[in-house]
Formats: sequence, C-alpha cells, structure tokens
Amino acid sequence: IIPELHNRISPKRLITKDFVTIDAWDINPENKNKYIIFCEGISSEKSTINLQKAYKEILKKGYGVAAFNYRGRGQSSGYFTQKGALLDITAVYDYLRYKGIQPQNIGIIGHSMGTGVACDFSSKYQTAFTVLINPFSKAADMAKNIANNLKMPEIIKRTIKNFPSGLIPLKNKFDNEKALENISAPVFLLHNKGDETIPVEYARKLYKKNRNKKNIYYTELFDKDHEINKEKIDISLNLSLIHI
Repeated sequence: IIPELHNRISPKRLITKDFVTIDAWDINPENKNKYIIFCEGISSEKSTINLQKAYKEILKKGYGVAAFNYRGRGQSSGYFTQKGALLDITAVYDYLRYKGIQPQNIGIIGHSMGTGVACDFSSKYQTAFTVLINPFSKAADMAKNIANNLKMPEIIKRTIKNFPSGLIPLKNKFDNEKALENISAPVFLLHNKGDETIPVEYARKLYKKNRNKKNIYYTELFDKDHEINKEKIDISLNLSLIHI
C-alpha cells in the first residue's frame, strides 16, 4: 500500500448475484457522498501501484473510490467472462447504493480493457458519468490488433482477422461502440496519440461512431503513454465537473 493510502482503505468481500466472492476496496477517509467505481485493465489488479496513485488523485477531487478485482483476479473467486464482470461491478454498485450513495453521485472510470466493463455497465445502469481512458472500440478489433503484432504465418493472421472470435472468445465480446449507443449520461473518452498497446484509431473510431450524441466528449493526448496517471485523472474529472 502506498503511504498516501495507508490506513485509509476498508477491505470488502462482496457477493455477486451468482454467488461469486469479489475482493474490493472502499477508500473514502472523508466520508464523501459521491464515489468513483474504478474498472481496472486486464493486466492490472486493484492494488497495482499505478492504480493506487490514481485512487489518491481521485480522492483529491472529492470522491470516494470503490476498487475491485474481477472474478478470477487477485482474491476474487470464479473465472472471468463479460457476463461475470458485469455481475462483479453490479455488486460494487449495489454495495454503494446500500450505503446510501445515489446513482447521480456514482461515476465510472474504466482503463484500457476495463473500458469494456465500464461501457457495458453504464449502458444498463444509471450513473453520473463514465470516463474511458485509453479505450478500445470492440473486442474484435483488439483481436485483429493482437494478430498483427504476433509473429505467426500470414495465413493464420488473415484467419484471425476474418474470424476474430477465435482469438478472443465470444463470451468476452465487449463492444464499446454498441454500448455507447445506450448510455445517456456524459461519457468522456481520453486516449494517447502514440499508444502502442491500444491504437488511437480505435478510440477515434469509437468517437466517430457516436459523435452525433451530445453526451460524448473526446480528448486526445500526444504522447505514447498507455498507463493511468495523474494527468489523465485530472483531465477526465475536470471535464466531468464541466459537463454534468
């Protein structure tokens, strides 16, 4: 635990509707009445140092933080699927509602592959806003990108591009383009022009697909950084203060 969060984290064990145990943190030392639910990327866990630093910045903005590990990650039981991840974040949301936190005071931040979980949830539940940091467009695009970067025979690459579900199973078929269509609260997209993990073209595609919606906002940074950092938290939450 980083020094700034020492003795400020309340560990929680939450039970989903399908009886999976989720390992979560409630970080709200000042008992604020508004929260951010943070959806981590696929290669992170809630205790990752970069994420802890992000929580610290969110606290400075006057929010509490609800962080959690998806099923099958860290101390959470079960196996990861898109349906399961939706049940996981719903358990966190229900926990906050039980505490008396109103939907209009609950924001969602998703980073990297966690933007799929954030989009899926926000398309089905009421939230104050959703922030998508270095998002992708849909899982099929990510499968094609992975194929492009792997060393494999060209014929296999072509097969994956034509049938991307072979690389990312259909049970994990996050489609942020479609999910955004069903989100009515403000959505803030933030991406890096030189991101080598998730190409910026996917964020541009995501925005272009939904740019006629008045609740969608897009910001592009100019470096290569894919990771979560103070600048991205500051920009996204400052935007949320302007537009909600």
